[in-house]
Amino acid sequence: MRFFVFLTLFVAVFLFPINIIAQELVLYYPFESDGDDVMDVSDNGNDGVFDAGGANRVASKDADFGKAMEFDGASRIMIEDSDTLQIDTEISFVMWVKKSGEGGTGLLPRIISAIGDVHELAMDTGHMVAGNFAIYFGGAPGWTTVVPVDEDWHHIALTFDGSVFHVYLDGEDVFELNAGSSKVFTGTLYVGSRHDLGSNEFYLGLLDELAIYQGALTQEQVQDIMEAGVLGDLLAVSPHDRLGSTWGEIKAKY
Repeated sequence: MRFFVFLTLFVAVFLFPINIIAQELVLYYPFESDGDDVMDVSDNGNDGVFDAGGANRVASKDADFGKAMEFDGASRIMIEDSDTLQIDTEISFVMWVKKSGEGGTGLLPRIISAIGDVHELAMDTGHMVAGNFAIYFGGAPGWTTVVPVDEDWHHIALTFDGSVFHVYLDGEDVFELNAGSSKVFTGTLYVGSRHDLGSNEFYLGLLDELAIYQGALTQEQVQDIMEAGVLGDLLAVSPHDRLGSTWGEIKAKY
């Protein structure tokens, strides 16, 4: 009986929801740890560290989401390049955001940025349409205004399948754009400002449940992630608990 329970829990943890896991989660920051180091709980070792300002964790959108990271307009996380972050052609980003004011300093305060402007996700404070979420991918496309985002909590996802970009706001497909060419995503990654600190384009607001996938998520998958968390609602465990910790608890009990 104990073996049967053990086997059942193994299948539940590692095979559900398989449609999300199959998209190759390469980075996941639930922002639950302490200190200026930011732990990647995708088990790929893509940990980050604050190289400007420092970590300030606050309550997230509700109790189930635990902590969020507050960006004060002068703080930034740096993530060194790695094999798993060198993504060829297809990529997806998901996150919860709650911006303050227009969302930061400068014209395009970055939520995510990479060396060479390979992938730039930003809040627009006046470059095109103030108050809008905006994207730039190495010039293909160039800076593009996407959708208005107010100061409440919102789930934002961006996917690219090699030819078309989609942006989802709170699970709804609100934007589609053909790319100028296929792309390779690589280089040191930054969260909270542009890679060039001298541009003074810092995000101002809260960020939670940040994840990057190799592969293009579907709308259904985006909605699943928004509702159940990046790791899914496994065994009534908070989606912000580490899968490794959950597995350790199961092994200890059974």
